[in-house]
Amino acid sequence: MNRRIPKYLAKGTTNVYLLMFLTFFTLFFVNVFAPFKDAGWFNNNQYQTTSLYSTCVIVGGLVVMIISRIIMHFVNKKKLLSVLAYVLWLFAEIFIITILYLIISKTVLHDSRPAQEIFKRALIYIPTMLVIPYLISYLFIGLKTKELIIRELRARSQKVGTVSEEIADDTVNFTDEKGKLRLSIKKSSILFLESNDNYVNIHYMDKGKLEHSMLRNKIKALEPELTQMGFARCHRSYMANLQKIKLISRDKEGFSISFDESDGTRIPLSKTYADTVMQRFSE
Repeated sequence: MNRRIPKYLAKGTTNVYLLMFLTFFTLFFVNVFAPFKDAGWFNNNQYQTTSLYSTCVIVGGLVVMIISRIIMHFVNKKKLLSVLAYVLWLFAEIFIITILYLIISKTVLHDSRPAQEIFKRALIYIPTMLVIPYLISYLFIGLKTKELIIRELRARSQKVGTVSEEIADDTVNFTDEKGKLRLSIKKSSILFLESNDNYVNIHYMDKGKLEHSMLRNKIKALEPELTQMGFARCHRSYMANLQKIKLISRDKEGFSISFDESDGTRIPLSKTYADTVMQRFSE
């Protein structure tokens, strides 16, 4: 009982929906459903008159609950009520509505019955009348709130998953000849790979400078996976990151590739791979 009430019970919209449903439900329940539609509410045997009186009492009770819920809203803003405090608050609302019913019966309607009898009857009818709409409203609002939470969690999960995929797509993991992970470099930083016998030099940009790391492996072994990630074999000793190619040019020595962000670094493009590289570069 010392734990706090769920946050959705403290929301203003929750109380608005609760009061709306409570009003329509009690109007129907009191005026239509026996035994509440009979003259037990008031010392009057005329159904139309009884319905009018009961409607007035319901409206008065609604005013009490509106004031109560406004106060509760500001109290919950400072600190959420405990479950025990919330239950006691509900009983206090019922008690005040019962007192209001007693006052209206004796002063406005001039009910001849003893005040004790009126009060006792109201203490039976009013909680019984309120408990059903309370339960239905809380169950409905609780389910809707849980649905919203689930949707929000799913949206966040999808967002995180998308970000993770994007991060994974922008990372190239390099393994050595034994399949052990040795390097992880952002694809957007890599310019090209250079074969050096049983090693591969990975050339990449770091803080505006061209750096390289050596990996014990063969470029041929790395080629299938790198091709799927946007790299292309451009020479028997080189693979280029297609996203980083700035210019493909031809001079007396043949084709060559220039890169973004590099200080004039160029690598050869052999005739064997020229058509494939140019086609993929232009896509």
